[in-house]
Amino acid sequence: MVGSGPAVGRHVVGNALVLHARDRISAEARSLALGMAGDADHDIVLLDLHPTLPVGLWDAVARELPRRRRGIRLVVCGAGPDVAALAGQWLADRLRRPVVAPHGNLVPGAAGVLFVHAEQDSGWVRHRRGRAPTWLGKRYPGPAWDGAASAYLPTSAYRVVEPLPGGVWLRDIRDAAVVAGHWRQLAASVPCQPQVLTVVLGCPDTPPLPLDDVARFWRRLPGTARRQARFVAYGPVRLPAGAPLGQALADTLDTPVVCYAGLPVGDPAYPRIHTVAGDGGHGWQVHVRELGYRPRPWSWPGTTTLPHIVSYQAPDVLGEAVAPRVHRYTDDAVVEIIQSGLWVRPMEPPRHASRVRARPADPDVHTVVVDDAEPASVPRLRELADDLVARLDGATRARSVLHLASGITATPGPASETAHRPVAGNVTYRFTAFDLGLDVPLRPPTEVPPTVVRPTGPVPVSAGPVASRPVSAVSARPGQAGGVAAEPLSLQCPPDPEAWAVPNPDRQEADRAWLRRVLADQATKAAEEVFGILGEEPEATADAAAVRLYLSPAGAGLDATLRSGRPDQQISFARCVAAGLDRLPVHRGPSLLRVDLTADRLRTIATHRTLTDWGFTNAVVGSVALPGTVDVLIWSVGGRLTRILEPADGVPVRVLFRPGTTFRLLAATEPAPDRRGRLLLRELAADEPDREHVPFDDLALASLRQSIPQMTATRPGATPGAADLSRFGVLPGFR
Repeated sequence: MVGSGPAVGRHVVGNALVLHARDRISAEARSLALGMAGDADHDIVLLDLHPTLPVGLWDAVARELPRRRRGIRLVVCGAGPDVAALAGQWLADRLRRPVVAPHGNLVPGAAGVLFVHAEQDSGWVRHRRGRAPTWLGKRYPGPAWDGAASAYLPTSAYRVVEPLPGGVWLRDIRDAAVVAGHWRQLAASVPCQPQVLTVVLGCPDTPPLPLDDVARFWRRLPGTARRQARFVAYGPVRLPAGAPLGQALADTLDTPVVCYAGLPVGDPAYPRIHTVAGDGGHGWQVHVRELGYRPRPWSWPGTTTLPHIVSYQAPDVLGEAVAPRVHRYTDDAVVEIIQSGLWVRPMEPPRHASRVRARPADPDVHTVVVDDAEPASVPRLRELADDLVARLDGATRARSVLHLASGITATPGPASETAHRPVAGNVTYRFTAFDLGLDVPLRPPTEVPPTVVRPTGPVPVSAGPVASRPVSAVSARPGQAGGVAAEPLSLQCPPDPEAWAVPNPDRQEADRAWLRRVLADQATKAAEEVFGILGEEPEATADAAAVRLYLSPAGAGLDATLRSGRPDQQISFARCVAAGLDRLPVHRGPSLLRVDLTADRLRTIATHRTLTDWGFTNAVVGSVALPGTVDVLIWSVGGRLTRILEPADGVPVRVLFRPGTTFRLLAATEPAPDRRGRLLLRELAADEPDREHVPFDDLALASLRQSIPQMTATRPGATPGAADLSRFGVLPGFR
């Protein structure tokens, strides 16, 4: 050391000159110095101090720093934030060198960024001899958007926009302890990207963030920073019914927006994007990185548009790209990158492709979708999906779950306003006004339902005429589920082929004429109500009117007549209804009806491998309050959704199966005093041979079991009218 005064140690660590008043460099100072980026315009000087500073220390520090025109970037460890500001001005005056020093608390951020933070007037400040200090920014290295994301400002009475090292955070202020923990997590993980302003929305375990607060923040943001903004859902956000976060933002701000598909972490040059769990923790690394949304015209109420995939990253194990986000995996299959994970499908996308692509990512589950548009191809695609998962990296493989495509493309139920919240479990983002199917993992369930009764032998009822025989009715004992004894159940007899309720092109005009003649007033009124829904052609209107009539009280007795095997003239009505169903959307996924059965009856029913219903089987695809002791869950491949033709007092979540549909019984669980029983069925495709067991049975069974919690939950007030209740309480194949 030169001159008198306390000794000051001098070492170069990384890009910084470290001057330390201790015997050795502290661990804090060493870590900070090693992480600091180089500065092309300043010498980086790190002062490693301690609370009790010796007399003459600053003179000793000044002697270690020569006078030159190049500036100094000063960082101080081991002393309060005021020390750095005072030292900066003193050294600038003494050395006649510009000194940039922090005014506020110095917070090391991700990837070496140094962030200066206090509620007001904090940041890096330039000190020069004989001049007033000037504010430079909050972050070093400074991103292009630094000045636009520097202020701590209220957006409403209980919400603020607060700067982060890697962007800004819009959040609630009422739970300081919760906020502080999440602030530290965000500061340490979200990188400061030079050309990307990360806008974090919401805080876990706090009230939902209103979109009005986002709009107020957006109005203050300069145009350049708006173009650099990327929104991230971190906590709950209050959204209109049926709108994903990005779409709601685009509509509210009336401008295109881009959202990250998760939280960016790691290298600022190309960060990893991880989903956000309900507690704010990191989920799996997504393949789709950014999603773009455009505002919808106000003339399109309730419409849903697919987001534009702005950027994505393909896993290394995929083959050559044959289209954007589509990679050839084998000669007969491709893997498509989608929001929720990966989709193993045939070369040509199926008709439901847009609904698979629209499914958002589950924060806890990397979804590998197995396409099942063609049941015969499912075993092959399942085999390829297993192979694909086995080749993924360990972290992604551990979170991967296979899903049937039909299980994640279920039609929405009734709309209601909900909050967007990344959550663990089956639903990823609760920003939609409806249920997007249940996630239906194909992995075996972790728990086997109690008292599982599997079919023990074939008793087909669809191979030809079978004598009607009663199913035993046993009076319920005290405490036994199932209530009092009911009328005996009988298997339905297959009707004469001439009485099948199947549309016949040669008889369609005669059937429609019968409908107009016999149900004249009702048919005319129904036709007026549904005109144009399925098309303006007369035959389309007639078929739609037939479905509307069936869904009204006028059709309440039709199913009992069809199941009796003696439909008489009403077969014309039934064939018109069936023709109308063929024009409605297909439901692929779980559906529910509920029946009253004793345990003994259920055991007897479980001996049947297949059940064929010669009436219209009514079920629901949403949460509806239905009476009964046994939940009957049906995996649908051809059921039709009736929402667009339901009358005003109808059941908008109804799904109808055509007469003659055969269902395979997969498993049964007996009712008990504290729980309902269960029957799990799978609809057989019209051209599917009746074999004892196929791989699709296992997939459907696992999917149905996974759907139980959501399908059997009941929303308050979701109860069909009395006239409709009986339709959802008939077990297929029986009368």
